[in-house]
Amino acid sequence: MTLGAVILDPGDSVLCLLRAHQAGEAPMTASGAGPTLTADTPLGHKIARRAIAAGDVVTKYGVPIGRATKDIAEGDHVHLHNLRGFLEAGETS
Repeated sequence: MTLGAVILDPGDSVLCLLRAHQAGEAPMTASGAGPTLTADTPLGHKIARRAIAAGDVVTKYGVPIGRATKDIAEGDHVHLHNLRGFLEAGETS
């Protein structure tokens, strides 16, 4: 098994890709296959482990990193187009 993604903390809402993946792939993690990607996603970027509603907090490293600016489906690329950091929004978390 070749790992394609890593979950940094069990409570994280995202996983991080260890290589670029194409839409339709399900990257392997230490605990098995991750969600199927809905779009091509570059190395090092995040994808949603589960559905995240607009306004929900997104967690990585076991800590909140921002809020979803729109609904994010499981397997969606999570980045600047659908995530706002707390400082950017004037929040502290």
